[in-house]
Amino acid sequence: MSLQIKTTFFRQSSDGQELDWIDRRRIPIQKSNITCSPTIVQDTPHHLSQEQVTFLNRGPTYVPSCQIHILSKSSLVLAQIVTKQMAPLQRELSKLFIKYPIDLSRQMHFENGIEQLFNKSFLQPIPSVLEERALYEKQLILSIRYQLNKDQLILRRTADEMNTYYLGRLNEFNQKSNEYIQNSTCYELIETINEINTEQQQLEGIIQSIDLQLEILYQRKLIKEDHLIRLSIGKKTNINLPYLYFLPETNENIHMSVQPRLSSCQHCPIYTLATYLNQFLRPLFDNFSRSTTFLNGGDFIQKLQYYCLQLDLLLPKTYFATFKIHDLYTKISHSALLEALNIFLMNPLVNGQHKKLSSDAIQELTAIVLQNNVFSYNGKIYRFI
Repeated sequence: MSLQIKTTFFRQSSDGQELDWIDRRRIPIQKSNITCSPTIVQDTPHHLSQEQVTFLNRGPTYVPSCQIHILSKSSLVLAQIVTKQMAPLQRELSKLFIKYPIDLSRQMHFENGIEQLFNKSFLQPIPSVLEERALYEKQLILSIRYQLNKDQLILRRTADEMNTYYLGRLNEFNQKSNEYIQNSTCYELIETINEINTEQQQLEGIIQSIDLQLEILYQRKLIKEDHLIRLSIGKKTNINLPYLYFLPETNENIHMSVQPRLSSCQHCPIYTLATYLNQFLRPLFDNFSRSTTFLNGGDFIQKLQYYCLQLDLLLPKTYFATFKIHDLYTKISHSALLEALNIFLMNPLVNGQHKKLSSDAIQELTAIVLQNNVFSYNGKIYRFI
């Protein structure tokens, strides 16, 4: 089947060597002829040098070496950077020891050992060869950023999470991103951010609303005092709204579309409550759906053998099918989600296993999460609906 391709596509080999030009505006080509580099899809002409393209062909998973060592020649500043880099690891260790407590002296010995190894890895001088390479790659990255900005191009990892870059026109990418928001039926605009209505003011309003709803549930005796203390967020610091961004996606016809992604939600207003509900409900759901869920390839083989040998259900007329549901969250309303949750909690296999909270309490808490699932994008605040 021949396809009329519309824009210019430049294909590059993994080592940066030019393979061919395909004019997608004029030449009908076979679908099987459409190919691209394993690491970069170039959807526009550009002025990047061969050296720069070769570097990009390493893909987004490539990490330039020893960049932290060349941020500053001062050992004091470097130590401050390393301390900042160590902080997330320390937080994860604290969570781990809360979940799996051990003797305090052993815990401190382990944490001190990890910190010493971390500091030793980053604070000791690097060989001159590595330093030269780090400086070279830093300058190369800066030159790529300059050229992309000058030519109004965008370089993004593709939405399929593969080791692939997409290189395209910035204005086209921004236009498709804005159109996605405008045409989507799963977001509603809450507020436009400006000097009068700041994002911080909106965030404080959301925090107060969540805490008020939790207080009401406590007064109704749906949650206990320890739940109220644990789930309230008014006294927490470092809370912010996640922001929406887009990644490019190319289909088999190499037409670029965009897919939405949210930044890390670990500091968003609903994170504490959503995490608690997930930890509470996930084991119940996993146990309930175990017979119809494949955990991995080995689990699939075992269940297929049981289906074929024990149940004797594999027949010549048996068909295997896969389903892909696009934008599932746009097709299910909040009310439908809560109704499905209620049916699940009332199931005899589940009912009675959530003694810490009643079914009504779980649904009310879930509703709070759904109502306050907000994010920022391009100077505006939206809510999932």
